[in-house]
Amino acid sequence: MFLFIFDRVDRVEKNISTTEKNLIQLLHDLEAEKSIGIQNKLSSLSPFEIARLLEAMEPRNRNILWRMVEKEDEGEVLKELVEDVRQTLIDQMDTNEIIAATQDLELDDLADILNDLPDQITDEVIRALDRQDQIRLESVMSYDEDSAGGLTNPNILSIRRGLNIKSLIRYLRSLEKLPENTNYIYVINRNNEYIGSVRLVDLFTEDTEIPIEQIMDSQVGPISASSSAEQVISTFQNLDLISLPVVDDENKLLGEITVDDVVDAIQDQANSEIFNMAGLDDEDDIFAPIFVSSRRRAVWLGANLLTAFVVASAVSLFQSTIDQIVILAVLMPIVASMGGVAGNQTLILVIRGIAMGRIQASNAVRLLSKEMMVALVNGTFWAIIVSVFAVLLFQTTWEIGIIVGISMLLNIFASAIAGVTIPFLLKKIGIDPALASGVMMTTLTDVLGFVTFLGLATLILL
Repeated sequence: MFLFIFDRVDRVEKNISTTEKNLIQLLHDLEAEKSIGIQNKLSSLSPFEIARLLEAMEPRNRNILWRMVEKEDEGEVLKELVEDVRQTLIDQMDTNEIIAATQDLELDDLADILNDLPDQITDEVIRALDRQDQIRLESVMSYDEDSAGGLTNPNILSIRRGLNIKSLIRYLRSLEKLPENTNYIYVINRNNEYIGSVRLVDLFTEDTEIPIEQIMDSQVGPISASSSAEQVISTFQNLDLISLPVVDDENKLLGEITVDDVVDAIQDQANSEIFNMAGLDDEDDIFAPIFVSSRRRAVWLGANLLTAFVVASAVSLFQSTIDQIVILAVLMPIVASMGGVAGNQTLILVIRGIAMGRIQASNAVRLLSKEMMVALVNGTFWAIIVSVFAVLLFQTTWEIGIIVGISMLLNIFASAIAGVTIPFLLKKIGIDPALASGVMMTTLTDVLGFVTFLGLATLILL
C-alpha cells in the first residue's frame, strides 16, 4: 500500500509541472482561438489533468474549455473537480446533459456528485439508473461522505457459500465484464450477511473441485459503514490492505473500499486540515467572485478580530507599567511568539495523532506528561538564552532579563498543556480540532504571555 501511495505522490508532483506547461499552452491557444489545437491537447490529457487545468483557469476561460471537453469524458472530469468548480460547471448543464455525463461513473463517484445537486436533479439522475443500481446508490448516499459508507463502492462481486471453484469460474465467465478494480469476490449467506472473501488470483492456482470455503479468507473482518474515514485509513495502513468489505449494522454486505479511495481520502484529509487552520474550505474555487470569497473569509476574520480585542484588553491592564518601562513593549512579542510556536508544535502533533488514531483518551495522560517535560527542557534552555540576549542586545537590567526568561518558560509550559488538552476538549463537544484549535492556541499564548510578563514586571519592578 505504501508503495502505491508513494507512486501517487510522485505522480502528483509531476502533474504539477505538467499542469503548468499545459495551462500556458491552452491559455495561449484560447487567446489565439485555436480550437483544433485545444481539442487535440485535451484528447491527450487524462480526466484528472483536465480537472486541474479547469481549476487553474479564470471562469471565462474555464467555461470555454469545458465546452470543448469530450462528452464521454465529462463525468470523469466532474468527479475530479473540487466541489465549487464542479457546481459552477454543472449549473451550465441541463438535466439530460448531467444524466449523460454521469451514467457511466462508478456508483461511489456518482454519489459524491449527486450530494451537491438539487433534489430534483438528483431524483432524475437516479431514475435513469436500473433498479439494482438505484438501490445500491441510495444505500451509499444514506451515509456521510466522510464515513466508510460514503467511501463504499457497491459495485462488487458477491456469491453464496456452497460453490466450488469450478462453478465460480463458470459464473464469472458468464458475466459481460467484471467490476472495475476487482481483486476479491465476497462470500455471503442467503441473508446477504458477510462471511469471507476469495482472492481472484487464487481461483487460477487451486484445484477447481474444492469448495470456495477452503480458500476463503475470513481473518480480515469487514468494517462498519458508520466508521469514520480516519478509522478506514488506519485499518488500511495497519493491515496493508488493497480492499476492505463494508457492512451495515446487521453485518449485511454493502460493498467495498479500495486503496485508491483511501489514498484520495488521505489527500482530502490533509488538505482539509491545512485549509481549516486558516478558516478556508479546500473545495472552494480559487477564482470565485471577489464578494463570494470575501464573504466566506469574513467570519473567520471577525472571529480573529474578537480574539485580538481580548489580547489587547489584557495588555491594557498594564498600560501604566508599559508607560514607565518602555523596553517592556519591545520584549513582549518574544514571550508570546515563543509560547505560540511551542504550543502549535504540540497542537499539530496531537491533531494529527487523533486523526490517525494514534492518540486516544487511553494514552493522552502519558502524552501530556511527556509534552510537559519537553516544554520544561526547551523552556528552561531558551529562557536562559533570551535572558542573556535581552540584557546584551537591549542594554536592559538583569531583573528585566530574568522576568523575560521566567515568563517565556511559563508560557511554553502552559502552551504544551493547552496543545494536548484543546483538541480533546473540542472533539468532546463535537467541533473539528483542526478548525478551531489554532485560534484558541494563539489567543491563549498571547494573553498568558503578556499577562505573565507584564504582571511579573509590575510586581517586581514597580
